[in-house]
Amino acid sequence: MKPTARAFLLTLCACSALAAADSSRGSALVYQVDPGLVWVTVSGRVSYVGAVPRPGQLPVYRDAAVCGERMPDESLQVDPQTRGIEGVIISLQGVTKGKAFPEDRTLVLENRACRFLSRISATVPGVLEIKNTDPILHNTHVRHDSRYGPNLVNVVQPVGTRAIKKPIAEVGLLDVRCDAHPFMHASILVFDHPYFAVTDETGVFTLTQVPAGTYRLRIWHEKFGSREKTIRVPDTGPVTVDCELALEE
Repeated sequence: MKPTARAFLLTLCACSALAAADSSRGSALVYQVDPGLVWVTVSGRVSYVGAVPRPGQLPVYRDAAVCGERMPDESLQVDPQTRGIEGVIISLQGVTKGKAFPEDRTLVLENRACRFLSRISATVPGVLEIKNTDPILHNTHVRHDSRYGPNLVNVVQPVGTRAIKKPIAEVGLLDVRCDAHPFMHASILVFDHPYFAVTDETGVFTLTQVPAGTYRLRIWHEKFGSREKTIRVPDTGPVTVDCELALEE
């Protein structure tokens, strides 16, 4: 039976599930930079609970000499030592003012070893730089919300093609596919504020320079969708928020 989301725990409470896959849209707030606020660091780890499912194998129908006959399904990456989940996007909702946006607003998406690197990314509106470093042709196709959503970018890059830059104007979930290789997939979340992070290979995340206040802490993962929980950030810190995710057979 196909795994379904069972539970998400944040500190001692369960988080509410969100119906929409897009975890950054829906806010009418206009973010303002205010360097005079008191900053706090919010960090933690997103961990997997239960037996980790064995990753599946995805068939390769083209360019098997380069990609191999099969590719591993890398949609759920769990560190065996910490049980931390890689590639979870953490964000704060309801932030109206705070730290400055990153100076570099270019997100690099590379076709390498028949994968998109990085598979999971978070950014602000800016520029998407698409590269192909493989010895084969790739066709990077970016759509809004899902693979069936509105088309945003569709570029073909033969071997040796220079990087192609495209603007990222809308916030929300971007679904990335390679039309030449259906097993290739990536996700990008675009935010209208700078308070987001992607968990590392041990499931750890850090949100820096968070102003005191009450926010919705939102978690997005490609297999679990979105979860959220109200958190209170005091004017002294740091604050630790540890989370758990599980799949039920």
